[in-house]
Amino acid sequence: MSFKFNPKKSAQAAAVLLNLNGGDMDKYIFIKMLYLADREALKKWKEPITGDRTTSMQYGPVLSTIYDLTKGDCPNVRKEWEKFISDADPETNRVFLKKDPGNDELCRAEVAILEATHTKFKSYTWKQMRDYCHNHLIEYEDVGKSSKTLPPERILAALGWSAGDIREADARRRENQMVETLLGR
Repeated sequence: MSFKFNPKKSAQAAAVLLNLNGGDMDKYIFIKMLYLADREALKKWKEPITGDRTTSMQYGPVLSTIYDLTKGDCPNVRKEWEKFISDADPETNRVFLKKDPGNDELCRAEVAILEATHTKFKSYTWKQMRDYCHNHLIEYEDVGKSSKTLPPERILAALGWSAGDIREADARRRENQMVETLLGR
């Protein structure tokens, strides 16, 4: 099961969190909040908000492309991101909202998930966030100082989905992707 990363929608989701936090946020907490929002969307709708690949890393799961974008990487999708979201500042490790990208790609329910995620985790330190990810996210796999792909199926299984439900969700996702391809989206 894989999803298509949507850089515009990801920048809009990132902007929602950054706006809620006064315009900037610690990079680590920012990336974790986006992961947790994607996880909640996956739980509710079988599809994440950003479409990004998930990876287990030393301090917990992350959205791979967004993590790389905060480091100034991913030249193929930076255009939709860098106009609105800064790279992480090397001295403060903070990510800043440069300009509001709007939210036409996000539905109200997705914004509500982002708002709820921010409300729940806004006062966490990076250590509290790391501990939360290590202790409460069943799908997380301790990989030491390396990284490992974290398949959506593993996340759904951790959320209590049966193998049959996961196969059915994947079949529907593929049908939707085929329709979008046929429509030229």
